[in-house]
Amino acid sequence: MLGISLGIAYFIYQLTVTPSRFGIDFEIYRAAAADLHSGKVVYGRSPVGVSNLTYRYPIILLTVFSPYLLVSPGIGFAIHVAGTILVSVFLGLAIAKATESYGAQLSKYDYTLICVFIIISPIGAPSLVNGNINHHIALAMGIGLIWMEYGREQRAGVFLGLAALPKVFPAAIGIWLVWRRKWYTILVAILTGIGALVAGIVLFGINRTQRYFVEELLPRGTANAVSGGLSPSSLYVTLQRPLSMIFTDASGTTLTVFSLIIVAPVVAYAYLQSEGVVQRLIALLSTLCGILLVIPSYTMYFVLVFYPLIPLLYLLSGWPSRIFTGGVIFMQFTLKLHDAIMLVRMFNLPVGTETLAASLRTFYTLGTPVLWGTVAVLIAGIWQIHSQQSEN
Repeated sequence: MLGISLGIAYFIYQLTVTPSRFGIDFEIYRAAAADLHSGKVVYGRSPVGVSNLTYRYPIILLTVFSPYLLVSPGIGFAIHVAGTILVSVFLGLAIAKATESYGAQLSKYDYTLICVFIIISPIGAPSLVNGNINHHIALAMGIGLIWMEYGREQRAGVFLGLAALPKVFPAAIGIWLVWRRKWYTILVAILTGIGALVAGIVLFGINRTQRYFVEELLPRGTANAVSGGLSPSSLYVTLQRPLSMIFTDASGTTLTVFSLIIVAPVVAYAYLQSEGVVQRLIALLSTLCGILLVIPSYTMYFVLVFYPLIPLLYLLSGWPSRIFTGGVIFMQFTLKLHDAIMLVRMFNLPVGTETLAASLRTFYTLGTPVLWGTVAVLIAGIWQIHSQQSEN
């Protein structure tokens, strides 16, 4: 309920403070589709006239956004949001049913809570507000991983391939597939991705796909943004934030290597103990969280961990469960530094307002609530595995 309440508060805040952000990503998708059909350049320029707001996905995905050109932008955005809500409900129902199949008992209230949490939690709400497709990617990722657990490798491969198509980095889930020796799933996922790119070439010509690689995919990276330390106001969630404060002269590439050195043993330990369902879910979670912590990620990307994060909320026990739940709660505090300080000053405390604001700056210099919440979730998962090993 806390996550849902904070998500509603986020909506109210966006409506009152930054209403211009509503539908910004959807506007980019729609404008890029218009550029495509009018013969204009799609990549290497902003379709909405703002330099850093560009269309960054394969050309074939514009076939999905093209029908929105038949209606006004406002109606199109409303349809897109309705579709996102529907997608979130599908994901929530799939996660709830999978959780029950793993041994947990869920009520209708739990089903509703899971679906609403996916739609409107502070992790999911920004994608809904901006009109992004992160919920759609999360559905493809979640359904693919659930089907893989059920042994439906071909279906799993198709959905995991589609999940990796827009933003590429979800393809790193292949590490888990290799460990599980799901070779057929890997093959199908690769063929799905290649097939989508080929379809884009056939429909729109090879030049546009080449420009996608040259203008958007290959330059994509954040090493320069991390070098020398991240600003406390930076939106990135990454282990490179605290590491950049310790190793002040390290390059972004070096910080990435250091992050891998920290994450790799955690993932390896979880993999080596991934015999039961709960252990496999923890290993899967360590993979997804590890990916997001190594690369500088945005909070909205954490929708990708709804599965297996939500099932583990029901399946863990004892102290690991309490720490895990605490970590998930901490992950819901997605406020930027500016917003956090503004809230502190809004309460107009009789004493200590500026001291608290200075403390927040120090806290955000070393990390964000989402970062430390994710770390707590990983610690709890490893503790659960270790506890079960000790019992056995």
